[in-house]
Amino acid sequence: MKSEQEKSAVYRTPMAEIVCAKIWGKPVFFTITNPKDVIQKKHVKGAFYEEEELEIIRKNCRPGMVFCDIGSNIGNHALFALKFLNVAKVILFEPNPVAIAVLRSNLTLNGVIDQCDDQHLGLGLSDSSAKGLGMDVPDRNLGGGRMVEGSGDLEVIRGDEALAGQKIDFIKLDVEGMEMRVLAGLRETIARERPIMFVEVDVENIEAFQAWAAESRYLIRDTYKRYRENKNFLLVPQPEGS
Repeated sequence: MKSEQEKSAVYRTPMAEIVCAKIWGKPVFFTITNPKDVIQKKHVKGAFYEEEELEIIRKNCRPGMVFCDIGSNIGNHALFALKFLNVAKVILFEPNPVAIAVLRSNLTLNGVIDQCDDQHLGLGLSDSSAKGLGMDVPDRNLGGGRMVEGSGDLEVIRGDEALAGQKIDFIKLDVEGMEMRVLAGLRETIARERPIMFVEVDVENIEAFQAWAAESRYLIRDTYKRYRENKNFLLVPQPEGS
């Protein structure tokens, strides 16, 4: 009798070197396609990128949470959440096909791909649906890629459309200046689920973001500024009745 075979998937693996590190007593594998890339330079050394930001997330993300990673890039934050925060699931959003190949490799090598919802990879988020977008990516900063209208075959949709009916406990949002449009497209999801959020905000959007947080009844619990052009905010929902 033939054994029942489970459904398989085939992914294109990037040409890469693999770094095996031990972090907090656990083996962690990093896929390196460009050792000069801002994030991969840290991975080459066997460390996660943005350790201070990850520590803020660690303090506010509890085991068993559903972690929504908007702007997953190559999986630095998703991998940390799965390996060290014991989240139940990570929902991935990343439009850049070059980053997606490395992302899948990192999650597969570390044995956590089965804990990920990857059905939205290849899509970006915004406040409305649109097609025909491309990626403008700096040579040494894959995570700094920005979506550009009218220059490719990528698509954006509203987060409310993608996450309809989904349980969401924590949102990490890093979308290179599109944060206000993405938040607008997540209005129903945020109102329904009231997730904790960690959001990178470009400096020109900070005033609008703070107004959005107050209007949406969120409190700023923590901040961290690494670069001149943006700042990170940890938001928690205001208690009911306050």
